Amino acid sequence: MGAEVSTAEANQNKSRRHPAVIEQEQCLDRIRDELLRLDLASHVLDLELYGYTILPAVKPMTFFDALRETILALGEEDRLAGRRIPLAGPEGSSYLVPWLLARNPIFEEAVMAEKPLALITYLMGESCQISSNHGHVRVCGDPPQGMHTDAPMVPDPIPEAPVASNMMWVLDDFTAASGATLVVPGSHHRRTHAAAGAAKMAVPIEAAKGSVIVFNGNLWHGAGARQDAGKRVGMTVYFNRMYVRPQEDLNAVISDEAIARNPPRFAHLVGRNNPYPARDFGFFNPKGYPYFAPTQSRFG
Repeated sequence: MGAEVSTAEANQNKSRRHPAVIEQEQCLDRIRDELLRLDLASHVLDLELYGYTILPAVKPMTFFDALRETILALGEEDRLAGRRIPLAGPEGSSYLVPWLLARNPIFEEAVMAEKPLALITYLMGESCQISSNHGHVRVCGDPPQGMHTDAPMVPDPIPEAPVASNMMWVLDDFTAASGATLVVPGSHHRRTHAAAGAAKMAVPIEAAKGSVIVFNGNLWHGAGARQDAGKRVGMTVYFNRMYVRPQEDLNAVISDEAIARNPPRFAHLVGRNNPYPARDFGFFNPKGYPYFAPTQSRFG
């Protein structure tokens, strides 16, 4: 009888819980279930301890080859059009290839890859969106990138829940000599921008082609200098909280056809339902209302 009363009381107490509390718990359940289904528990531990993790063999190697070839072709298209963006100053040969997601459907498959996206969701919450999708081509002889966080306009102390985080697709082997991404392991816990001399504390993330590196945006990081001949190609998908302005206005350039051929979350990731900028303002905007409470949570 006592057990029955306890169960009844428990159910009654549960029924009194605020719907927002129940919704948040359901969100946590979804994220946990997805991480377990994809066997990502050790990668979550890496993210917590070191601020980054390496996912091997996310897609077939042929997919990584196709990504690399497409990025280089688009980079050449930019050069011929006179709009190539240098990564190492006007005298350097390294360059950025922007707006990838709007330029070829292959990038849609990359941003929706379930394992890296599940880890990004753990870091950024279900309401996060894509800020940009860039190719990075590093060439021998150019200097390393300065160490930084992915919270460039946020003053110290940086929020514990990152305002941005990254997945880096490894399209060539990342080694110290190839110009791998440099990081200061554990620096995401400091909640500050990269300190002077951070490069002297950094280590390269060595990862084989075919991997995806996911890292917390608060981690001190930067591209290393390439010493080998040839090019090192990587691709970032940069995610931000939906209340942060994105680097690229993807919602303005992604077609309805691209939305239709992808899972429903793709539309949200590119900003289809972001309430800002708004004509019907703010807290009374029905399109944005569902996100006001979730975006205040690390996992919302």
